[in-house]
Amino acid sequence: MPENFQRSFPERTPTPRPGQMSMFSAYVPLETEEQKCKVRCKTDRSLNNIDIHIPIEAVVEEDVAGQAGEILIPAGTKVVGHGYCDAEAGRILSRGKWTFYASDHQISVDATMWDETRKEGLAGVQLSEGLDQERIKQAIYRDGVYVYVPSQTEIILELQGRIAVQELPSAFEK
Repeated sequence: MPENFQRSFPERTPTPRPGQMSMFSAYVPLETEEQKCKVRCKTDRSLNNIDIHIPIEAVVEEDVAGQAGEILIPAGTKVVGHGYCDAEAGRILSRGKWTFYASDHQISVDATMWDETRKEGLAGVQLSEGLDQERIKQAIYRDGVYVYVPSQTEIILELQGRIAVQELPSAFEK
């Protein structure tokens, strides 16, 4: 091929594919701090750093509505995420995937967990009664601190990024 020869290809722009529509499809994540979606929840059970990966289960406290007024996530929806211990702050933090189980839909989204005072994560409280002291010692040895958060603690999940919605099969379908 000659040195001056340049191949030219037409530029291709990706064509958007239509997604499966659902009642959750109307939500579009917003960029500004004031417009981020915040979901108020309460933990279902107590949390601690006995294990490295801390499972967090909570229930949505109030309906989350879209801009057009439709309910995107109803109150009472179960939500599950994972946390980890921040030993320096003595808090349980969570940044990452959270999954909402709303009737026959599973909604996955990235979120950050905040306490009701708008500090990231949940602060631990003193509690030593009725717990496995050996496992507490292991947590202290590993993290340098034992962090315990009681059940029914209020949390705020700040949703960001893309939301994935998956339809779950009904238990009554055959």
